[in-house]
Amino acid sequence: MIAVNSLILYIRLAIISISGLLYTRFSLQALGISDYGLYSVIACIITFISIINTIMVTTSNRFIAIAIGKNDKEEACRQFNVNLVIHVLIALLTIAVALPLGHWYIVHHVTYDGDMHMVHTVFNVSSIAAALSFIGVPYNGLLIARERFLVFCSTDVAMSLFKLFFTYLLIDHFEHKLIIYTFIMALMTAFPTLVFYAYCRRRFADTVRFVFVRELRKYKEVVQFSAYIGIGAIATIGKAQGSALIINMFFGTVVNAGLAVANSVSSILQTFANNAQKSISPQIVKSYAMGDTDRCTSLVCLASKATYLSMFFVSIPFLLVPEFIFGIWLKEVPPYAVKFTYLLIVDALIFSINAGVTDFVNATGRIKFYQIIVNSLMVSSIVVGYLVMKLGHKPAEFLFYVYITFSSLVFFVRPFVLVHISKFDVWRLVRDSYLPVFLITLLFCVLFFLKPVLNVVVCLAVAYIYYCLLVLFVALKPNERAWLFGVVGKRLRR
Repeated sequence: MIAVNSLILYIRLAIISISGLLYTRFSLQALGISDYGLYSVIACIITFISIINTIMVTTSNRFIAIAIGKNDKEEACRQFNVNLVIHVLIALLTIAVALPLGHWYIVHHVTYDGDMHMVHTVFNVSSIAAALSFIGVPYNGLLIARERFLVFCSTDVAMSLFKLFFTYLLIDHFEHKLIIYTFIMALMTAFPTLVFYAYCRRRFADTVRFVFVRELRKYKEVVQFSAYIGIGAIATIGKAQGSALIINMFFGTVVNAGLAVANSVSSILQTFANNAQKSISPQIVKSYAMGDTDRCTSLVCLASKATYLSMFFVSIPFLLVPEFIFGIWLKEVPPYAVKFTYLLIVDALIFSINAGVTDFVNATGRIKFYQIIVNSLMVSSIVVGYLVMKLGHKPAEFLFYVYITFSSLVFFVRPFVLVHISKFDVWRLVRDSYLPVFLITLLFCVLFFLKPVLNVVVCLAVAYIYYCLLVLFVALKPNERAWLFGVVGKRLRR
């Protein structure tokens, strides 16, 4: 099941990645550097508003998956309805609170040379679309818990192709490009809710039938769990999107355009890497719910190793020959785009090593200590980064040096926190996950010294062949290697 789900996710990713790269180029051509940078700033504000959405996806998935793991259909229905009621309230609250706060931020902190009235319109439309998307979160959580990856994968593919098509049209057509672009993005944001609702009503009618749950205890459990998950979501999104706001404060929308391009690349690469974790995540939760500790530990180690190796695999061109890639990809490369991309990839690689750990912690439900310690460090990186920019008058890339430093601290702290809250076998995680990926990274660094004497195409070809050999003979254990050879041999015989 994990292998099939992974295949579906990677097919989806191949389409989305190509569409995403072209979509970024077309968006930059259609809007221009300044307007594209502006939209990235507004998108950051919307992402802050959508923090609750990010929190609740994890929460919905966890509670529904636990009930499914215990094979309790009635409990799964109750948990779904508890989450649905909470999300409807969240959507209403978001519109009531976010609009005035967002407009205040735009007036006092957004730097833009054009029509500020248009900026407010862009924010209004994007905020309402984000609020509507909240209602689809419990349905998304149910699909993940049921491992129906084909449904939201096909939805994501359709959204990507629609965005690509309309953004391409925008280059040579229409006058008010930023407004039209905003409405297209808003429509694509709200679209999945309709698809997920229709599918779940048809396939999981017993689970999604409306039942008003009167037990306040269940709402309290979800809200408490969400509050601690929220610490992590605020830290993660604050770090990712806060960088754009800090860059805008000190350097303006032109440098924001470079960061927006870098974020697009980083987002695509992380999506590719997270596919490995996403297909394993429901199995971790269900294994824990069934009391299968050994399988749960194995899956955590597998998720961590697979996520890092996948992230490294797709990052190779941007690490070795970023100038060549950007020269082919973009007609006009914004300032700092290459440098930001390199640093964001390094930061993401450090974080990806512990990909399966968070799923295990969420499954246990003992997340308070973990979230407070780990994410306090992440929040500190934003504060320190801002102070470095404000007091030191450093170049823009110094912000990401600060982020990388704190990401390294988080990496070293996580295993100690994990031992404190559970009986997890950390040494097994070190042996089966940490050591292989560190060794592969160290051995791969040899290619950076050979890069100046190799042709670009030859360099990439050698890099991928060398990396695949490293994964095969260093990262994989004998039983994993035997399984892989068996699968490949079976396919070739067919």
